[in-house]
Amino acid sequence: MYSTQEVLTLGILFISLYFEIFMLITYIEHRKSLHEKSTSVLPEIRSVSEILPTVTIMVPCFNEQFTAVKTIDSLLKLDYPSDKLHITVINDGSTDGTALALEKFSNHPQIDIIHKENGGKHTALNLGIQKSTSEFVGCLDADSYVEPDALRRIIRRFDNPSIMAAVPSLHIYKPQNAIQKMQKVEYIVGIFFRSVLAEINALYVTPGPFSIFRKSIFENIGYYRKAHNTEDMEMAMRMQSRGMKIASAHDAVVYTSSPNTIKKLYRQRVRWNSGTLKNIVDYRFMLMNNTYGHIGTFVLPVILILTVGILYVVGLFIYNFLHTIHIWSVYWGALGVRAFEWSTPHFSWFFVGTSPIVFGSIISFTIIGAIILIGSKLSRGNKPRLFDIACYISLYSILAPFWIVKSLSNLARSRQAVWR
Repeated sequence: MYSTQEVLTLGILFISLYFEIFMLITYIEHRKSLHEKSTSVLPEIRSVSEILPTVTIMVPCFNEQFTAVKTIDSLLKLDYPSDKLHITVINDGSTDGTALALEKFSNHPQIDIIHKENGGKHTALNLGIQKSTSEFVGCLDADSYVEPDALRRIIRRFDNPSIMAAVPSLHIYKPQNAIQKMQKVEYIVGIFFRSVLAEINALYVTPGPFSIFRKSIFENIGYYRKAHNTEDMEMAMRMQSRGMKIASAHDAVVYTSSPNTIKKLYRQRVRWNSGTLKNIVDYRFMLMNNTYGHIGTFVLPVILILTVGILYVVGLFIYNFLHTIHIWSVYWGALGVRAFEWSTPHFSWFFVGTSPIVFGSIISFTIIGAIILIGSKLSRGNKPRLFDIACYISLYSILAPFWIVKSLSNLARSRQAVWR
């Protein structure tokens, strides 16, 4: 007989495995079209320039004096007709040298620079959308950089008139230390999941770095909201609740700067996870509702279950750790130091001391390895090294529970996560 503790642990492991296997099966069903998009060659710009739509890219800036110029330079290098690409830079009340740095582009024919009082990223984006006259609008965070062909690859997704938005393939920009290398692999895993979720119309976030929208959707469903400092997630959820399709352009490569310390990473992920949970609460009418397809009946419920499951696993680990210390202390008092002597490990060909939890964990890690491999192929050859994978497996499993627990605490106490 299994104890209640083991049953709960097995249940969480089963749901995790079910989700991973479901994603793999969905990928297998769509792998041909997914990889064709990654390897396809774009036509000559001269042959398509007349049919390419007009696009406005907004760059909201708040205290980005060291990165904003490079971000804008990357946009100016886009392989896109200059008469159809407009860049709106919104200085959202920066208190550093951002305004001075932006003067470099003050007379550029493709660029408008707007200075406003600080109101948050969502207000900067809304101002840019309102001033835009383009058919498509997009955002590029002021610490992110695009590959020259990224915009054209994303715009191809809109050949399907039912697609209302498209998200790119996000990569970590020049990872240096173990924390950033961990994120490099995490982002590759994210590329896999976004690509597959898009195939079942279940994307629940349109990331700030270079997501592109038909401008008409803002006129139909409204503009960005603050949304717990995760306006990109709220917009995707709102679109999904209205039956609007979001595509994944995993062949369009965008690089984004990443936190390089545990403290910075922790604050970023607390904001992301807190926003995720609070947006799911705001859109709870979608949960277990067939009207909203896979995102309502499968993806969002799994996110909630696994989030609570991680809290349970962390609590269980702490309990077992303290319980072990207690047992050791009892043995110490009864037997002395011999209680801390380790027995010599032995191996037998006739007996393997395992359990369903061990086997399930092995299968889970094997699937994660497959997902990393597939994600690297979908992301056009951004292959992680063994050290990167080791950082991901070891560090992520240690660090993630901390920001998840904090996010659940913020949700329970209705606290707002800080931006930086």
